[in-house]
Amino acid sequence: MPRAIVFKGDETWELREVPKPALRPGCAVLRVEAVGICHSDVDQFRGHAPVPSGGVFPAVPGHEIVGRIDEITPQAQAQFGVREGDRVGVRSVVRGPTGSRVYGFDFPLDEGSGLFGGYADYMELVPGSEVHRLRDDLPATELTVYECLTNAITWIRSVQPGQTLVVEGPGHMGLAAIVGARAAGAGTIIVTGLAGDRLRLDTALKVGADHAIDVENEDVVARVAEITGGAMADVVLDAASGNPVTLKTAMRIARTGATIVAAGMKDRLLDGFDVSQIPLRHLTIAPGGGLDLAGACTMINEGKVPTGVLHGASFPLEQFEDALALADRRVPGQDAVRVSLQVA
Repeated sequence: MPRAIVFKGDETWELREVPKPALRPGCAVLRVEAVGICHSDVDQFRGHAPVPSGGVFPAVPGHEIVGRIDEITPQAQAQFGVREGDRVGVRSVVRGPTGSRVYGFDFPLDEGSGLFGGYADYMELVPGSEVHRLRDDLPATELTVYECLTNAITWIRSVQPGQTLVVEGPGHMGLAAIVGARAAGAGTIIVTGLAGDRLRLDTALKVGADHAIDVENEDVVARVAEITGGAMADVVLDAASGNPVTLKTAMRIARTGATIVAAGMKDRLLDGFDVSQIPLRHLTIAPGGGLDLAGACTMINEGKVPTGVLHGASFPLEQFEDALALADRRVPGQDAVRVSLQVA
């Protein structure tokens, strides 16, 4: 019997046996191979879904989904451009007649099959979905990094060839942004993180960063000035989650006329933010928004993404508790740049 993990919104979950979804008009059925665990999934587990709608509970989570088309209607085949057996990555946002919805967050368990997230053996792909073919010669767990790239490559589009980019936060989104920026021709790439981010900072250097700064043991402003000869950063990407102090730091390490991309989700309000610096120094504050599924999958298919380095650790579906603990950095002495569930 197929399985699915269900989040209840109160820091509890269940692994349930569920029927395989029936093929509905205009839809497809995906056989899930692997799904990434995003930090937003951790928030969702705790009852706070970081999506515009606020999410619904109970629900099957998971939006970083790699799988194979198991069944597909002629209408969906024409819309999605794929056929049975194709391995695909799934765009997390679904466009519908009444607005957008996010797989893993916005589909309740009592709608249709209830299988609209990747923490399951099968899921439904509804009209308005977007999928893109992925290569067959890599493990599905590695390929889940495509979803980070769909966001990250849009975040760094303001970086021009040869410019200096600082990425605050060496999580899987920050690392994906470094890969995207290096491929796009960025000049100097600097990454910043905490002392506990050593594995992630070292990984950043492997995938394209030129310098890594431990902000707890180094003066980040002085180091950026030293590296850039006083010119400071052309673009600062705040990809750090949690403490919003990184936005203040971004203002201090950005040159006059720079762009600051605010992408990391914060868990509190920011005090002491000097808004006057924006017009005085001609700073552009841009949102970390946008999804480019085709661009991300094409980069992976063309071999431009070190998927093995970016992947991290994987667990079978039934060991979700262990996977969640590692993704949430609750395992003493252990870290992973990324965590995924191997479903098939």
